[in-house]
Amino acid sequence: MSDVKRSLLDMSPGGKTDDADEETDDHIESNETFAEFCTRQAQNVVHFLVEDWFLSALLGIITAVLSVGMDVAIEVLQHAHVTFYDKMLAISTYLAFSQWVAHIVILTMFSAIFCQIVSKQAVGSGIPEVKVIMHGFKMENYLTTRTLVAKMVGLTLAMGGGLPIGKEGPFVHMGAIVATLLSKITSACQYSAFFSNEGREMEMLSSGCAVGIACTFSAPIGAVLYAIESTSKYFAVKNYWRGFLAATCSAIVFRCANFFVTAEQSGTITAFYQTRFPTDCFLVEELPIFLLLGFISGLMGSLFIFIHRQISIFRSKNRVYKLIFRNNFLAFTVFMAFVVGVLTFPNGLGRYFAGRLTFRETMADFFNNCTWATNDSRRCPDSILTHWTGGTEGDVSIFTSLVLYYILYFVLVAICISINVPAGVFVPSFIIGAAGGRLMGETMVVLFPEGMRGPGGPPIHPGLYAVVGAAAYTGAVTHTLSVSVIICELTGQLSPILPVLIAMLMGNAVCKFLQPSIYESIIRVKKYPYLPDLPPSRVSVHTVKVEQLMVTDVIYITKDMTYREMKDILQLAPHLRSFPIVTDHENKILLGSVAKRYLTMLLRRHVLVNQQDSRNIGRITPAEIFNTIRRTSMRLSRRSPSRRSNSSQTRENSIPETARSDAQSTNDQVEFVSERTISGNTLLSISPLHCPNNIPLQAVFTRPSSADLSKAETNADILLNRNIDLDEIAIDAAPFQLVLGSSLYKVHTLFSLLGLSHAYVTDCGKLVGVVGLKELRDAMANIYVRGAVAPVKPDRKLTSGTYLDMSQMHRDKLQSNPPMTPPANGHSISMESPKFGNSLTVPPMAL
Repeated sequence: MSDVKRSLLDMSPGGKTDDADEETDDHIESNETFAEFCTRQAQNVVHFLVEDWFLSALLGIITAVLSVGMDVAIEVLQHAHVTFYDKMLAISTYLAFSQWVAHIVILTMFSAIFCQIVSKQAVGSGIPEVKVIMHGFKMENYLTTRTLVAKMVGLTLAMGGGLPIGKEGPFVHMGAIVATLLSKITSACQYSAFFSNEGREMEMLSSGCAVGIACTFSAPIGAVLYAIESTSKYFAVKNYWRGFLAATCSAIVFRCANFFVTAEQSGTITAFYQTRFPTDCFLVEELPIFLLLGFISGLMGSLFIFIHRQISIFRSKNRVYKLIFRNNFLAFTVFMAFVVGVLTFPNGLGRYFAGRLTFRETMADFFNNCTWATNDSRRCPDSILTHWTGGTEGDVSIFTSLVLYYILYFVLVAICISINVPAGVFVPSFIIGAAGGRLMGETMVVLFPEGMRGPGGPPIHPGLYAVVGAAAYTGAVTHTLSVSVIICELTGQLSPILPVLIAMLMGNAVCKFLQPSIYESIIRVKKYPYLPDLPPSRVSVHTVKVEQLMVTDVIYITKDMTYREMKDILQLAPHLRSFPIVTDHENKILLGSVAKRYLTMLLRRHVLVNQQDSRNIGRITPAEIFNTIRRTSMRLSRRSPSRRSNSSQTRENSIPETARSDAQSTNDQVEFVSERTISGNTLLSISPLHCPNNIPLQAVFTRPSSADLSKAETNADILLNRNIDLDEIAIDAAPFQLVLGSSLYKVHTLFSLLGLSHAYVTDCGKLVGVVGLKELRDAMANIYVRGAVAPVKPDRKLTSGTYLDMSQMHRDKLQSNPPMTPPANGHSISMESPKFGNSLTVPPMAL
């Protein structure tokens, strides 16, 4: 209270001077006893530990516990798959084939059904959705407890069944969900505004993404860097330590569980592949080979992304596919599980590429320091060669096995990560890249059996090529460089860091030039409201200007506009949620922007309420209007959906029945004044109107006096023909503006950095257009093929004056030919809305 009193004194005209304030502070501090001082400092320490350290550590511990439990279940299912196959093989080959395929099909089917019933949002990787959420777009039900449960059960069944998918992407999503749930739990602590900060939620989300990688690879440093690269465009360095703390706690719990809970041969538990390369594991002469491996990995990575996108488009548009599978979520998933089972059957085609092995066992073989192609002392043991030479017969070449493995999993992974089960792409990409690197390494051994320097020189290590290939291919597919750090933590050695960096930088550069990352490709396929990154080395992003992108015919509000004109704009522009305000039709000097919800309330207050009073139909007082809107605002300000629904029901029960019926009749008669329009707000993120929940409507509008209400006109035409009163509109006087001549590169940077969704374009203060995310996405639709191209603008003539002329023509037609449906508000309007302006709306799937 003393702080409040001092602030009020500072704001008052007769407040004290600085010297007086210092005397007051000294006086207040002198009155504080030593016990009170110790109590206050103890509270500060407790709050600091709870708000930062405890929550970050708890996030890492909870996610690691979930990871350990899932890994144990996955290992049990995978072990049961092989064990029952061996028992059935002793009886009959056909029985073994049936058991092998049925295990994959049944568990995959249960995974898809469970996700469909519990939460459809659990399907897929989850990283694309987290990217969209962290860039300011709300996606419903993606960060809920139901999605967490569906993700855990679905991923366990799918991986335990034997699908060629990974768990890193789903675990990133799970870490973000755990972080969100912790934020919701701590939001009940109202003693500090720290928990209710929107920036705090983004910090927790970023930490949750880092934990998802740390608890699967036990690589806390690489996990934090990978989370930043894969989910954030701009990251605040001050949040580094939270991510590192959470990732470290997660890695500690994971290692402890690995030591105490599981055995040494524990399948997916040991996500740590220790290699033993010597210090001089490569020569300078091999660096061009590593560069070539990175170049090939970049080409194959871009081809993988292209194939995956074409498969997704084919499934959504091809008529033959729809005729066969009929858009059933289960049919194609079960079909692909059956295909995987048939191809990986160990006694069938799987004999030629180690179809019996899991990803973890395959990774251990690829990273092994021995060689497969020679018969000298460095030859691998028979236990490893049996997997890759066709069994005990050994009649299959290792090159045939590696090529077949690379091709089959290249195609299978591209398809399986798009079916209706939780699936990640990180580990499959790791395996594919390691197979390609091992293939090149074994080729180098055949070409240089004594090493590149001849007898007595260092030998060639094919396992090193596998490590380099895995890093280069994964970095190319995901467009990340932190994979090099993950590789070092994964293998426990720093000796391969130089070849890894060389190959990965080359692969990343090639793939970035040709294709977006796999996550951005999925975002484009699903049409999420996300502004993609600009690819490097595109001159067109600097030559395309904002005047080529903007919408020139802007719907705007003028100072001398009447309520009738404003009502027509609100009725025939339902998709616009904010409007610019200009001086007049001729000069069009931009004064600011106003949210649609405030225009709706202004119209309802000055026109519609008086009409209802004059007709004695559904009488409602201004106090009841503001109470209804205040209840709506308070209900929307609740964070928890369950609390929101409970509080709304309680408030509705407390409202008198007459008031509820009157409000309902008013909403029925006024079509455009609905819950959707009332809750709408401006899309400009830096605007104070962007978060109307923090600004009660009662503080924005002034309650009309009884004298004003008694003097209100009752004639509808007179009411509608009055000029709007801009003094009572909450205007954002500083909307974000761009000037003519701004390049696409600058516009993209500003939108990405500030989180904008639209900006007005002005020329010496005159409003000349508006540009939004839709225009930017359209300009970048084919940027990898043709570069940035200005989108073709439709022929639309919808300036404010033309728009009102059109609405007047519609009214004239309706007066001569009344519509079949009753007109809203007693006035004839056109039931067909024209298409015009900048949509600035979010697709339905992203809401």
